[in-house]
Amino acid sequence: MLLEFSVSNFWSFKEMQTLQMQAAKTVSKYPQVDANNVIVINDKLSILKSKAIYGANASGKTNMIKAYMAMHHILKNCLKDRTVLSKWIVPFLLEEENANSPSYFQIVVLIDDIIYRYGFEATNQIITSEWLFGKTLQDGKASKERYYFTREGMKIKLNEAVFKEGKKFTTNNKNTTPLYREDASFLSVVAAFNGKISTSVFQNLVDATIMTGLNFSEGEKFALQAMDKPNYKERITDLLKAIDPTLQRIDKVGENGLEGIFLYRKNLNSEQDIAFSLAYQAAEGTRKMFYMSPIIFSVLDLGSTLAIDEFDARMHPNLTRKIVELFHSTYTNPNNAQLIFVTHDTNLLDAKLLRRDQISFAKKDKYGATEIYSLVEFKGVRNDASFEKDYLLGKYAAVPTHLNLVADAVVLYNSANAKKKRC
Repeated sequence: MLLEFSVSNFWSFKEMQTLQMQAAKTVSKYPQVDANNVIVINDKLSILKSKAIYGANASGKTNMIKAYMAMHHILKNCLKDRTVLSKWIVPFLLEEENANSPSYFQIVVLIDDIIYRYGFEATNQIITSEWLFGKTLQDGKASKERYYFTREGMKIKLNEAVFKEGKKFTTNNKNTTPLYREDASFLSVVAAFNGKISTSVFQNLVDATIMTGLNFSEGEKFALQAMDKPNYKERITDLLKAIDPTLQRIDKVGENGLEGIFLYRKNLNSEQDIAFSLAYQAAEGTRKMFYMSPIIFSVLDLGSTLAIDEFDARMHPNLTRKIVELFHSTYTNPNNAQLIFVTHDTNLLDAKLLRRDQISFAKKDKYGATEIYSLVEFKGVRNDASFEKDYLLGKYAAVPTHLNLVADAVVLYNSANAKKKRC
């Protein structure tokens, strides 16, 4: 499970910014929200099942998903693609010092009662540093953190007591030449040869699914394949009925489904069902949901992490809410999968759906650097407050600047009218 992800000197992130998935010491007005939305590990550690990121256009919120995707791709592809760093590493270019410095990525995950902290710094040519630390949870307490390996340039410092699997990759038999490259992750190298710890950490990181809600047609072939899986048709039918109650069933038509997917609706004048082509006759929101559904169900079944940019694009608010509820439900999410999503859908800013620590915002300062912060950091916000109303009024400083000015004008206008009435 993901506990936190940090990034600095990457696209609009200048200073270190952290997306926090550990639950804060706060409670919702609605007890069922706390019960459903939080994974309780022990009395000191609880983890959120979902995190929403809001902000104005060009605030940099998408760059948090982009940073997560960059780390994912570098780890997964660095051994087979020597250009992966140049494809993904883009430092903060608005300051010369940052433009010439490496980008920083760090992730903290919980795997089998061990909290691992892994990260690296990289330019678009080489990995300049890398590290793996860990601490064990036992009897509700965490042990002292210890290092598994650290790296500076091409020099590896190894803790053989806990990470012996990495020893044979640091040098060859003559103890002169390392068996890894300056443009490749040491963790990826050791995992490629089935090191027990490295494989566990590596697999947990690369098993995350990261996608954009704008380009959903790429999931078509996966959706077509999923139609042959047991219970899939029933699951997607139930989901789509949330936006189209007239839907009766879904079928793959033609040999190997070459004619496509058809949605059947009840003919009002007879008992016969009427077929509609998903590709040509269904609404875009329905198509998007159908193509995304195999990914969503797979993440829920595996208990992994799904990160989506432009979550609400072409989607009705009831449907985006339904997806979030799938991750919160212990019935549909028995393996504690997690959802991170970037959205403008303010209907989801609802205390009956999200806790304050599940809501984050992105904003840029006057120098173009993005800051990520959580609603739970604001003092004086009640757990029964109207998050949506306050957000749109600019109280959380994550709306376009001109909207903040409008909100200030409204407050001044109301104040002036109140004074007139008193007079």
